[in-house]
Amino acid sequence: MGAVVDRIKAVIAWATALFADLRRRWHWLDHLLAMQERYSHRRGNLYAASISFNGILALVPIIMVAFAIAAFVLARQPEVIDQIKDAVVKELPGAMGTQVEQVIDSAIDSRTTVGVVGLAGAALTGIGWISGVRNGMTEMFGGRKNRNAVVSKGTDLLTFALLGIAFAVTMALTTLGNQGSLLRKILEWAGADEASWAPSVLRFAAIIVSITASWLLFSFILSRLPLVPLPFVNTMRAGLVTAIAFEIVKNLGGIYLRSVLGSPAGVAFGPILGVMVFAYLASRIILYATAWCATDPINAPYQVVDEVDEGPGAPVTIRPVVEVNPTSRVGVLAGAAALGAVAGALVDRFRRR
Repeated sequence: MGAVVDRIKAVIAWATALFADLRRRWHWLDHLLAMQERYSHRRGNLYAASISFNGILALVPIIMVAFAIAAFVLARQPEVIDQIKDAVVKELPGAMGTQVEQVIDSAIDSRTTVGVVGLAGAALTGIGWISGVRNGMTEMFGGRKNRNAVVSKGTDLLTFALLGIAFAVTMALTTLGNQGSLLRKILEWAGADEASWAPSVLRFAAIIVSITASWLLFSFILSRLPLVPLPFVNTMRAGLVTAIAFEIVKNLGGIYLRSVLGSPAGVAFGPILGVMVFAYLASRIILYATAWCATDPINAPYQVVDEVDEGPGAPVTIRPVVEVNPTSRVGVLAGAAALGAVAGALVDRFRRR
């Protein structure tokens, strides 16, 4: 038996040494494991759940106000609004895109009633959401930062506005890529527009443009949302991986929703569950990408020391308490025996009668 235990210990020690050696030799494996350790240690799942929940609450008013403003600005160009709307809907999987399309149409139709009240509501919900995103992404760099309550609202509002502009630019690039008008003109100029491979080139170009636009957007998010002065160049590699992962999740989300909506329960709850799952996965992708950036050796100077001191808890003192019964245990037993004898005598007497 002892030999078996020694053999098992030897195998475990060998596997541990091999794993440590692989981490030293394969830097990508060491970086990947460091990312997972940082994500778990800094409560990544908790932040992802909070970000996705607040994001779902903020999504509807933000989209309504954005398209209400666009309807005012582009009142004489409804085809441009339709192109932007189609670009937004295509970025969302399955029935989720249909629901968002209905919200957008409602906002465009009632753009005069959305007004300042809707803009203020979108600003408040957006500030709350962006604050949670920034805190979660900052914690991936090692800790939390103390922020002034008033100044942080102003900076979060400015960051939220910049994020909206970046998102609008991304949608414009995606729309341009999906139309393929520029590339089609180039093919016409080259005399290759009637070639059999022309449609494949247009589709490939649309995918490349979409991923490139998402790459720039995610690089902007990873460099500007954390409360650290992170250079934009340091986030471009993680931004590209994030853009590709987002495209994969988006396509898998469409497959998931189509399968779920086939059941009776899915008809009622499928779109809601799809929105929640998609938002949660997107939040996790962003936080994992942030953890990847935070554990990259080039970003070592930008680590955060936790400034939120929760303070030690109140000391707990454990004192054993021994209570001694003043009544002797022998006396109690003797009294119980006497009562039993009396009860037995009374019962016997009643039986004789």
